[in-house]
Amino acid sequence: MNSNKKIIFELLPHRELNKFQEFIRNHWKKDHLFAKESSIFDWQHKGSYNYNCMVAKQKGSFVGIHSFIPQSHFDEQLPKTQIFLTLFRALDNRGIGIGLRLYNNVIKEILPEFIGGIGMNPPLIGFHKWQGFKVDIMEHHVALSPYVNEFKVANVPKDLKVKFQKVNFFTSFQKLTGKKLRDMETNMLYLHQLPMKSDTYIINRYMNHPIYRYEVYAISKDNMVQALCVIRPILKGDSVVLRLVDFIGPNENFPLLHDLLFDLLKSYNAEYMDLYSYGIPSSLLQKAGLINRKEVKNLIIPNYFEPFVRKNTDIICTYKCSLEHPAVRLFKGDSDQDRPNQIIDTTNNSRNHSCSVV
Repeated sequence: MNSNKKIIFELLPHRELNKFQEFIRNHWKKDHLFAKESSIFDWQHKGSYNYNCMVAKQKGSFVGIHSFIPQSHFDEQLPKTQIFLTLFRALDNRGIGIGLRLYNNVIKEILPEFIGGIGMNPPLIGFHKWQGFKVDIMEHHVALSPYVNEFKVANVPKDLKVKFQKVNFFTSFQKLTGKKLRDMETNMLYLHQLPMKSDTYIINRYMNHPIYRYEVYAISKDNMVQALCVIRPILKGDSVVLRLVDFIGPNENFPLLHDLLFDLLKSYNAEYMDLYSYGIPSSLLQKAGLINRKEVKNLIIPNYFEPFVRKNTDIICTYKCSLEHPAVRLFKGDSDQDRPNQIIDTTNNSRNHSCSVV
């Protein structure tokens, strides 16, 4: 193709979804979920008039894509200007700086005050630093169950003693429905972090997910809600693991999750519960009974389940923010990190849910 031909940038129209899928098949991964079916892409990116995806077109053919997720996608009352960047691909030798121009057109379209990204490919680190992003590796912590005799998913060194001591914070826990969540006084809990979230966001992002089953819990003390957390069970063979994918509330309340996490490990007979996070001090995570995976030699806590890969994975996160707000916090449930990567038979047992791989 002649690289001198004019390149047009626009948001992906609904009518051109097939072109998008063809581009994914031919220039990214032929077996990518988005290339095979559209339900998850629609749920995650489809807006009223177009998709939240900037495309570069040359003579009618796609030569680049850059998708994104505004926080308002799951709650229209949240800012459209707080976004996560997701799938990106630009073809070489089709024009000057297509990747940069895609990014600049996203910025022009959204005028974002917060931009985040999770699961960034290492070759893009330099670009993001050049654009003023903070780049870091997410913390990976885990609570190992003291109630199982054999670890089949995790690799736990024999000299690592799994201990549990109940910590009484005089708290109570409640599994929530959407109605129960809306009936609670939770507004103050959402003031402790960026990007912004809400009850409606939690309901639409997690409770109404078309494939995965998430569980949302409220942690209360003295009849007041202190925090919310979101859990996803994952079934691997005859083993269960749990993933803590989101937390709402002030950092200092995170230790209040301690007894809930271990109660869930026991009730599920789960091997462990892990958490990828950025922005919560490690000392507070440890008070909740979590250990830093990176500090234990030969401890393996898999990230990939679709397909399953028994190895540790570091997740690179990045963000840029123009707001005067110090508490940027990122979790596995943000962006598109915790999404299906395979077509799942939803007629199976409801516990048959696997974690994402991008």
